[in-house]
Amino acid sequence: GWVPEEELPSNAEIRQALAAAGPAANERIDRIAESVRLLASVRSHPAIGSACDGLEHALAIFAAVSAEHPYDEELLTAALVVHAGLAIDRSNPAQAILAALGESLTPRTAWFVESMPLAEAHVAGTIGQRARQRLSGHPDFEQVIALAEASRRAASPDASRQAAASATMSLDEAIATLRALDAEDAGGEATDLGDDAPPDTCGW
Repeated sequence: GWVPEEELPSNAEIRQALAAAGPAANERIDRIAESVRLLASVRSHPAIGSACDGLEHALAIFAAVSAEHPYDEELLTAALVVHAGLAIDRSNPAQAILAALGESLTPRTAWFVESMPLAEAHVAGTIGQRARQRLSGHPDFEQVIALAEASRRAASPDASRQAAASATMSLDEAIATLRALDAEDAGGEATDLGDDAPPDTCGW
């Protein structure tokens, strides 16, 4: 509703509040970046295929999801971290990354990570009827399916996709996108990525 002008915070108060929140937000995103960076050591796992290493695979998912949902910071964060647990515990990667990042992930991002196996089964046509109904009834069904489809494409063994690996976006660029979205959510100045939006990677 309407708020009297005298009750609105001043520009100085807004800047002070953002400055106070900034370090916490930066630390959270830094932790995410470091966890994802470890994926560079992961290769030839069924979840990522053989066309890319784990980091390239994560960046390919990020680029594909960003093309469809460019302003959904929680989904884009999930795109980076959904397989990051492979660098910690290959037997239970989802729980490994959720435990490692803890409150650095929002509940919604954590749900994307936890639901990825069901979403991948849905995309593959191997999901059971009850699980399909449960997943399809979730308000973020479309988004988690986009995540699973992006991962499936990134894991394709098509050798032609490897040709673009050298042109892949950097993790720093992906993290900069998350920081920009986080600043917008916190009330900071909107950032127009424009022509600098991350390209598709791994050749698709």
